[in-house]
Amino acid sequence: MQLFLSGNQAIAHGVKQCRVEVISAYPITPATPASETIYEMVGRGEFDAEMVNAESEIGAMGICVGAAATGCRTFSCTCSQGLALMREMLWSASGMALPIVLAIDSREFGSPQALLSDHSDNLSERDSSFLQFICEDGQEIVDSIIMAYRICEDERVLLPSFVVSEGHRLSHSFETVDVPEQDIVDRFLPKYQPKHVFIDPRHPTNLGSPVGALHYPGLKRQQYDAMQEAKNVIKEVCEEFAQLVGRQYGLIEIYGTDNAEFIIVAMGSVVGALRDKVDEYHDKGIKIGLVKLRVFRPFPDDEVRDALSAAKKILVIDRACSPGNKDGVSCIEIKAALQESPVAISNVIISSNDIDSDDLDHILSTWLNKEDTYVQWYKSGFDQRAVTAVGYDKYLESVHGEEERGTQIYEEEKVLGRGNASCAGCLSLLAIRQAIEVFDGDTVIVNNSGCMEGASSYWPVTAWKVPHAFFTYSHAGAAASGIEIALKKKRKDANVVLIAGDGAIFDIGLQTFSAALERGHRIIYICYDNEAYMMTGVQRSGSTPRLTRTKTTLSGKTTRVKDIVQIVAAHGDIYIATASPAFPNDLKRKLKKAKGSDKPSFIHLNCPCPPGWEYDPALGIEIARLGVETRMVVLYEYEDGKVTINHIPKKKKPVEEYLTKQGRFSHLTEAEIIDIQRQVDANFHRLSNIGAK
Repeated sequence: MQLFLSGNQAIAHGVKQCRVEVISAYPITPATPASETIYEMVGRGEFDAEMVNAESEIGAMGICVGAAATGCRTFSCTCSQGLALMREMLWSASGMALPIVLAIDSREFGSPQALLSDHSDNLSERDSSFLQFICEDGQEIVDSIIMAYRICEDERVLLPSFVVSEGHRLSHSFETVDVPEQDIVDRFLPKYQPKHVFIDPRHPTNLGSPVGALHYPGLKRQQYDAMQEAKNVIKEVCEEFAQLVGRQYGLIEIYGTDNAEFIIVAMGSVVGALRDKVDEYHDKGIKIGLVKLRVFRPFPDDEVRDALSAAKKILVIDRACSPGNKDGVSCIEIKAALQESPVAISNVIISSNDIDSDDLDHILSTWLNKEDTYVQWYKSGFDQRAVTAVGYDKYLESVHGEEERGTQIYEEEKVLGRGNASCAGCLSLLAIRQAIEVFDGDTVIVNNSGCMEGASSYWPVTAWKVPHAFFTYSHAGAAASGIEIALKKKRKDANVVLIAGDGAIFDIGLQTFSAALERGHRIIYICYDNEAYMMTGVQRSGSTPRLTRTKTTLSGKTTRVKDIVQIVAAHGDIYIATASPAFPNDLKRKLKKAKGSDKPSFIHLNCPCPPGWEYDPALGIEIARLGVETRMVVLYEYEDGKVTINHIPKKKKPVEEYLTKQGRFSHLTEAEIIDIQRQVDANFHRLSNIGAK
């Protein structure tokens, strides 16, 4: 059936046609819409699958590993930092022979973070015994997912795989895609019934246990042999798929190579533009051929040698490099395959750059006219503005007292400047501004990934006027700990303030946050709680209230909210307070108290979010105030085992008044609203009695 789909929607349709049974993914840009589309399909009853909300990418992959080890067909999608966090479980999946399929919306990896693709995330895992299918367009995404399950589940392979498309370039681009009919896919891909993994109490098995030195090499050799055998399986499966749907695939694709002495090797989305260039140059009488790498693991060395055997000059176009080797990653593989050939191989590394027709003309003309082989980075200039924010420029200021090079327009802004890129009516930014007004220049700001990072700093431009460091969701607690320790070591007195959203504190970053609390670092943690993952598009987090509708709880969340204050309190001597941007004086008083404390502090800031909570941006403060006046949000402090409630409304308003102003609660029934009112009253009563004598 012909459908107009984005790359992410193509992923979802492929998963649906494969009748996947267990799906778990963690929100990450740009892969999130794929899992959201799957949630919608399952919610509409289009196929029968269990959707599991995970607390992190390693959790999502762990869920898939457990489900696959029990005998279910499983799926996840991720990219970049998320794929890196999965790494331990990737090796477990391949080592346990679990044919899990992961869709990778490839995205740049590392610091600084970015949102386009250079294949550095998936190619970093080229030794993890995952097959890797690199897609050119949406059609190839759908077909590759369907074929990947068939290939991976073959008893000669039994390895997991990546189906790789390029973040935003393909994930958010729409095109017509022919999705194979369900009956065709069912004939091609039978129900998954593994013989090697299952969990049945009547038939005990042992999975993933440690092995001694005598057994490890043999098991590793099995992965090696399975990867080599996968080449033949891929060819067989591609041939059968072609007979069913009429689309031919293979390990590589050859285009215009007949009698061509000059051949380009590339993979991914740039191949489409290169194919047009081959036609254009042929019309000019210049014989240029193209070899598309469709499968990167197992690497098709025999097919590459055959395709390039007559070439006199080869140009490999890479997105990813392997620092320490001058060549791009696929060029390294091409040279290894052709090590006995005298052919001249040049390499252009385009990284995450978008490449248009003019770019290709420049790249190809340089190659055709250059006698020597070379490695060239294309469009890799450095923005000199960066020196005003980081590194040596600041070093000169600090050591030699040179004139400050930064720009400070408003003297009253000691910590955070104006002009931030937040959504209209963003209360999180307002609340953070209110909170940091109590600090001065002797402050170090640490950010987890989240809305406030994107709103305040986009390298090399930053609004922070104090030292500022950005870390991922999962490890900012540990990084802040290192900063606090190092400042003490260097005898520098400064307040370390960690600013994080609810996802980072409640879920993915909970481990390093908890460990930092337990160690007792003097860090002030400010959690701006939007009650969902807002930066990635409104998916449920551990802080999402029960019955709330999000992109991943379409009918309302069925489980209760995680009580982060109780979790923090369990760590011992910590100053804990809740706050709201609708009560700025209360918020500032609590931050001043935290600043003056010699122990860890945790400020839980309730921050309504216009797009996520679905209300008019002009009503933000009203919504925040209603939260307190209905006691949905209770302003209090927790110290020494006792709760002190800081604001008790003179007239308590019903929760219905708060709920009905937000679209995320528009599905609630009268009975559910009554139940929420009962829970709110019970919670207020509980807090009122904690530590009471």
